[in-house]
Amino acid sequence: MGSVSSTRVETFDMRAGAPLIAMDQDAEPASSSPPLAHFDACPTWLELAVRHLSDAQVGRDARIEAWRGADERSKTGALEWEFEASMQAITASAIAVDAFYAVVQTRVHLPQSLVDEWRDKRAPRYVRIADVFGKAFSLEPKTVSRLAQALEEIFRFRDLAIDSSSKIDAHILHPELGVGVEWRFAYFRYENALLIVKATVRLVTELAVSTHPNDPDLQKYIDALRSRVEPLQNANALRAQAQKCDL
Repeated sequence: MGSVSSTRVETFDMRAGAPLIAMDQDAEPASSSPPLAHFDACPTWLELAVRHLSDAQVGRDARIEAWRGADERSKTGALEWEFEASMQAITASAIAVDAFYAVVQTRVHLPQSLVDEWRDKRAPRYVRIADVFGKAFSLEPKTVSRLAQALEEIFRFRDLAIDSSSKIDAHILHPELGVGVEWRFAYFRYENALLIVKATVRLVTELAVSTHPNDPDLQKYIDALRSRVEPLQNANALRAQAQKCDL
């Protein structure tokens, strides 16, 4: 069985006697039975988000330096650098939430009344995800509401990275430069990426550290996840400008 990369958590259960087809150096099939392997996509995407955030910070610094000069190519190049890294950090954050939700939702039994309410109110996806987290981790309604607000912002930026057809082509004012730029340079910049990555890491970490789900399998998953996400809260990229970007 060949492994397939996915943004969802995948479990490959290779028990004794289960065939594993691989190709040796002579291109001949070979069989083996490795132990249980589990790939958790959530912390991997969180780590990628922090990594791209660090790159966005460097791009931001390059943009500040370029604007002290008169070289237009340097200015444009720095804007592109900050934009690309920020967009990747934000997108990775949203995928991390999706990966986390992919595991949690398999361990939650939702009342039919809630499902009917979603349908009747045409609840957006971020509301449904917040409700599932609320059921899985026995959260208070005000906590679920706070989660929904954070998720709404995370997915709003992710959606802009996927479909920008709603944005006008006219230049808008860059909040830091005070000049007209393409909308993407104003939206996908280090400052916004920092807010989104911090919100995502905090969301996952708080659920992994401060909650105790009733489902034993979900608890095992949370226990394993905790050791990988806790260090991310102390990452240098997330401490930067904390006084200006307190969530």
